[in-house]
Amino acid sequence: MALKVAIVGLSPSREGMPWGDYTWEKWGLPWDVEHWAKYDRLFEIHDARELRTFPIDYLDRLNDCGRLYMQAAYPDFPDATVYPFDDVQKAIGPLYFESTVAYMLALAIAEGAKEIALYGVDMGDDTPHGFQKANAEYFIGMARGKGIKVHIPASSPLCKYSGEFGYKTRYGLM
Repeated sequence: MALKVAIVGLSPSREGMPWGDYTWEKWGLPWDVEHWAKYDRLFEIHDARELRTFPIDYLDRLNDCGRLYMQAAYPDFPDATVYPFDDVQKAIGPLYFESTVAYMLALAIAEGAKEIALYGVDMGDDTPHGFQKANAEYFIGMARGKGIKVHIPASSPLCKYSGEFGYKTRYGLM
């Protein structure tokens, strides 16, 4: 069966996530307290310095996550999988990461996913994660350019322009 990856964030557009559809491999975030145990793969990409500032119950959960990807090998998390930077770069070219979602998208592309769906990934311009939107859209464009079908919920601001841009006969000087 062709790889189908559902990338799940924590924003409102995750309401349509088909949790019971087992044709999709579900990739998520370990800080998703409600659903973390339902994911096939989890991604915790923060570095060791940042991880030390996280609550102890969260760090304990990381040792019970199943298939967990981290950016490096950490002694406190011996069962984690080190993110395959070199393999991903060989498969898709230069890497540009500004969010955990970007790591997920890049790996799905590198592993040859035929479909990718994004639920709860609402990086709107008016959100704390708005600065990550361009990065996610970069990998969405790359996936689509490789013929991968990408599903984005209608309520998500991804790949949508948030302002007005009407027809103009000429542009003002900058």
